[in-house]
Amino acid sequence: MKILVFISKLHNGGGERVASILLNHLCKKHDVGVAVFNTNEKSYPIDDKIKITDLSQGKKIRPYQLDRIVKCRKTIKSVNPDLIISFLVGLNRFVVPANFLMRKKLILSEQTSIQAKQPLWEWLTRHILYRLASKVVLVSESDYNYAKWLKNRTFIYNPLSCSTTPSNLEREKNIAAIGSQQRWHVKGFDMLIQAWAKIAPQHPDWRLQFIGSNDDSKIIGMVKAFKLENQVDFLGWTDEIDKTLQTKSIYVLSSRREGFPCSLLEAMSQGCACVAFDCKTGPNEIITDGKSGLLARNGDVDDLAAKLKLLIEDKNQRQRLATAATEEVRRFEKEKIMQQWDELIQLTVGL
Repeated sequence: MKILVFISKLHNGGGERVASILLNHLCKKHDVGVAVFNTNEKSYPIDDKIKITDLSQGKKIRPYQLDRIVKCRKTIKSVNPDLIISFLVGLNRFVVPANFLMRKKLILSEQTSIQAKQPLWEWLTRHILYRLASKVVLVSESDYNYAKWLKNRTFIYNPLSCSTTPSNLEREKNIAAIGSQQRWHVKGFDMLIQAWAKIAPQHPDWRLQFIGSNDDSKIIGMVKAFKLENQVDFLGWTDEIDKTLQTKSIYVLSSRREGFPCSLLEAMSQGCACVAFDCKTGPNEIITDGKSGLLARNGDVDDLAAKLKLLIEDKNQRQRLATAATEEVRRFEKEKIMQQWDELIQLTVGL
């Protein structure tokens, strides 16, 4: 089978990581190509058998929306695939009209929650254009239950991208948070710093560490305002997130909203004791509260601080949650999730 995958880029993102895992899996049995608009940065590892088409090349048409539709259409016509898979709403809105008259089987993959407040163009894409796809893959059961207007919907969880690690490794007194500072509001880093400010003075030997691109001064300014410079680190981005997490005791997800947070899966798999806001969507479909992690009331800074304090002060509780977490995430192992994709693809092509 010939499969063409569209995604804007193949680096630094949860959806991009999922796409790379799917590409590497599909190329074992199928003729697979990927079309991207941004090749400026090193991508996640991609098998040499996969042909990469750089859509940023060639003459550009204005407006850029038309340029993307035209380039997607030309690529579809040139490749003539049996199936198209497109990732993320920002590109899905161009792939659907590009495929409109081509009538190729089309699977659209979401990576953010469709329940969040969204601009008009996203609402129109999801409520109108998505109906024209063969299948729409949502990222959580919560979104599946919400999107009743999409008769072609299904949901597949994101896969765990790394192997599990024993939770009883020697760990530093560090609390890790993952995400780009540019997305500080979505990631709730402002609330996390407020929570950390409530408990940090009582635990001077513990540090909060941000893993991700340091490209926004807002969070640095908040750290200074709360006088937390000696207990907060900015580690920057790493391609070895699993090895980094193996040294951390606690992982915290302070997001206001999520799709299906791969970083939480990774932290649980590497034996971190995890605390997460019970935001829409993802955390409560990954963590069994009180067993494999702790869920704080969504947006409640005091509750987040209290749960972090509990884990800092109770090593046995940390170990218990971390051990259970490494078992919980086995249901998201790549092989199990890729099997669901295989079944969906066979169903779609056979429609």
